[in-house]
Amino acid sequence: MPATQPSMELRPLCHEHHMEMRLNQSLLNSEGDATQKLAYACKDLDCLVRYNILRGYFMLNQNGNTNEPEMVPRVRCLHDGTPMYLAEIDLEKKGFRLWICPQCDGRRTNEEGLIGLASQEIEDVSGKSGVEP
Repeated sequence: MPATQPSMELRPLCHEHHMEMRLNQSLLNSEGDATQKLAYACKDLDCLVRYNILRGYFMLNQNGNTNEPEMVPRVRCLHDGTPMYLAEIDLEKKGFRLWICPQCDGRRTNEEGLIGLASQEIEDVSGKSGVEP
């Protein structure tokens, strides 16, 4: 499957409502250029949150424009730089978020942060983890 085509197996969650998003084709206006794009959309009909594997999360305004800056997650895969999608939350641990890369299935959590990255690099270089539990 080409890298630009979203997989039907993706199950991104809306970062605002934590609802599973659905794949749909939308008319997106970006810098005056209206084009049809495949993107995941929140199931809440009033929600303007979208996700696709090229742009990651983005928000539409009421006119379908996408070029306005909005506060959206910008989580990227550490292996290939692809925008990751929110795949899981934990209601008991309100801050927990699991992010998955649609290209390589790489996973990150917000609990790992830079500590997880640093310990992964140490383990990769030495073969042992230099971080004590």
